[in-house]
Order: sequence, then C-alpha cells, then structure tokens
Amino acid sequence: MMKFYGVLVLTIIIAIGCFVFWTNSQNKLQGTSENEIWEAEYKNEKIGGSSIGWKVSVQQLNKEELTVKKLLFLEDDKKIFEQLKFQNGIDIDGTKYSLHPFSYPNLYFGDAPKDNVDYTIEIVWVDQSGNEHTDKIELK
Repeated sequence: MMKFYGVLVLTIIIAIGCFVFWTNSQNKLQGTSENEIWEAEYKNEKIGGSSIGWKVSVQQLNKEELTVKKLLFLEDDKKIFEQLKFQNGIDIDGTKYSLHPFSYPNLYFGDAPKDNVDYTIEIVWVDQSGNEHTDKIELK
C-alpha cells in the first residue's frame, strides 16, 4: 500500500512539473542578433495569473555606447510597429528605460503571436565611429 502512495505522489509531482514547464515555455518567443549585441523577447505578460497581452522588449548585451535610431517589429516582413525616439527614464509602473546600454522593456504591447508566422525585430543603430548598422533578430 505504501508503494502505491509513493508512486501516486511521484506521478503528481511529475505532472505538476510538466505543467509548469509547459506553461512557462509556451509563453514567449526570443532571439539574439548574429553579432550577439542585441537580445529581444516577445512575451506573454500576466498579472495575477491572467494574461494582459504580449509585449516586445529589446536590450543591448554589451556595454559599448551605441545609439539606436530605429526599432521595427515585423510580422512576416510587414511592419506592425516602429519606434524612432528613445530616452532614459522610469515609467509610472517602475519600468526602467536606458540608452546606454540600451534597454527598452516595454516596446510594444499586442496580441498573442499567430501560428505559422515569422516575427522579427530590426534594429538600426550607430556605433561610436558614426557607422550605421542594421541587425535583425528572428524571434523563435
């Protein structure tokens, strides 16, 4: 009888672990630029366990002083959002935005990603020498 309860408890623990893993792994798309300077995420935002929508965030992974000129959020190469102005600051909810290193945690809020659709972030930026670059991040 003890063996039965042991197996039952183990089965329940495994089921809960699988459920937690599945719900967390299915709630975001992410990617890194080929040059490993940029990271982006399209993530399901929740308050109290309830979804309030999906948000896009972009951040710089190194400490170089780079200037971002434009961010595009693309759905199958179609522009769904564009940001041209950026500033340092703290939002009313405490969210911090930074230019150096670049961090924009609430770039875009929208609906959940569609099935069989490619999502891309395009970053246009200028290095310390004044050279302009464009990096693309595929979100998977």
